[in-house]
Amino acid sequence: MGWRLMVEYSWGVGTTKRAGGRRFDREHGVTTQALLFLSELGTSRSEAYAHVTHYEPVPVAEFRDLVRRVPKEAMRDATFVDVGAGMGRAVLVAREYPFKQIVGIELSPHLYEIARDNLAKARGFTVACRDVRLIRADARRRRFPRGDLVVFLYNPFDGQALDGVLDRIDDARGNTTWILYHTPVHAERVIGRGYEAVATLPGGIVYKLSRSAMNDSISSMASAGAK
Repeated sequence: MGWRLMVEYSWGVGTTKRAGGRRFDREHGVTTQALLFLSELGTSRSEAYAHVTHYEPVPVAEFRDLVRRVPKEAMRDATFVDVGAGMGRAVLVAREYPFKQIVGIELSPHLYEIARDNLAKARGFTVACRDVRLIRADARRRRFPRGDLVVFLYNPFDGQALDGVLDRIDDARGNTTWILYHTPVHAERVIGRGYEAVATLPGGIVYKLSRSAMNDSISSMASAGAK
């Protein structure tokens, strides 16, 4: 009950951002502005739902602020993955950037269908990436695209589930991984995997992990220890 009250309170203080969200929807002919609790997602309750939070779309300006911290040359070699894509707002906006591919992963069938509809009818975007895929899946168990990733998280679930997603990210074996973590409640779990915070913004933190740099550092320490 306390959790629900906390979310309702945050709903009450975000009037300006909600108004901006409704304006975004009108301009682009989509439906993304909503606040939904688990009981309103219109789906059967599986074990995975014990770990998720609620649906609320990311403020557009704050999302763009996070994405802009990734160099354009890095975007061209990377797949953007929105974990907990909801109604698809972040996926829609991510198309404005030159990613190699965009993937949205959503657990709820109800939100997934809305996101698909939004993607089909959205207007008014300058699209730089046209390879966009929406997947209905549990992100803890879904194989992520191989190679470099830019992963967006809007505090979609608890720390235990985040650990599972970080495992899937590791499996992608990319040289460079960026995590754009809005409302980073479980930031310590990201840092514990060796990620470096490269930008701290009002809406979240941008993390980067370069495996080649990490391997060079490990090799240097091993060489030093052998002397």
